[in-house]
Amino acid sequence: MPASSADMAAPHAPAQNWSFRVPSPPRIIVPPPALNSYGVPDLHVVQDASYDFESSGFKNAEFLQTVTYGNFMTINNMLDWKYEQRRMAQQILPFLYLGPMSAAKDRRFLQREGISMVIAVRNTMSAQAQLLGSKAAQELGIDTKMIDVAGNQELIAAFPRAIEAINSHLSAMYQQDQFRRTQTAATGHDHLQSTPGRVLVFCESGNERSATLVTAYIMAMYATDLIKAIQIVQAQRFAVAFDDSLRNLLSTYEIILKAKRDVVQADNRLLGVPGGVRDPGTSVGSDTGARKGSKRTFDDTHDDDMEMDGGNVHLDYGRFEMRDGSAPFQDRPIS
Repeated sequence: MPASSADMAAPHAPAQNWSFRVPSPPRIIVPPPALNSYGVPDLHVVQDASYDFESSGFKNAEFLQTVTYGNFMTINNMLDWKYEQRRMAQQILPFLYLGPMSAAKDRRFLQREGISMVIAVRNTMSAQAQLLGSKAAQELGIDTKMIDVAGNQELIAAFPRAIEAINSHLSAMYQQDQFRRTQTAATGHDHLQSTPGRVLVFCESGNERSATLVTAYIMAMYATDLIKAIQIVQAQRFAVAFDDSLRNLLSTYEIILKAKRDVVQADNRLLGVPGGVRDPGTSVGSDTGARKGSKRTFDDTHDDDMEMDGGNVHLDYGRFEMRDGSAPFQDRPIS
């Protein structure tokens, strides 16, 4: 077949077909975790002595200082996973469980594991139909919280309030636990042991929205990167399904968390707080006396220019000429 004029004008043949669409972000590949000498995923959550959990921007996180750290992986669910485990909940952290809706309805499971709070991550349509509730949790007096989102993209806005709910509940439970231990020690009944709070996060399958929330919690509270956080969750619940959209959403949330930590660290350096964390509601300007957000006056500019020039005055007064102090734009009457 003879070559057309268009083919003659293009001497190089395209390697792939052209596609007229918005470029998609690069795929986030999550490799399998390394195994230790016992054949268990080596995924340590390290407690850094210089890291303060309040630096994450979330309050009521002091209970995390008393939680056991290290490698939470005791079995290799990635190799020993059975299909029936999809219908059960798995312990991701010592105080955090992940599972499907059927686990939240299992009364024996809730009592056996000492679940003190359940969080349902559901679609707004399910919320309108009053679905995805846990009647067993309500009958047992377990705290219940609903996180309703119209779609997966709204999860990133729901992460902070869900994390705050988890921390507030567990902080209250750990304070009650410490109080009970003090009372039992004073009465000599050391054998009386109380159980700290535990939270179950669930959705319809326990593999998408709820798994994303648990991953976001690990990233926020333990300063863990996206890849390791997904590996920790998947190593315990192998059935989780993080598609490209959820991975990119968590990647965006990781950037937001890093920016918040950088702001807190910069504020601490300005305030001269060694190893401490300022109140998130307190601005740097309120402590240093600076007027945050106010513009410099002419005298301030004059002083700054003199300091930068080593005391030699070479001001550009031309930029201040023809200024009578009025606004640069004024309303003119319409003729």
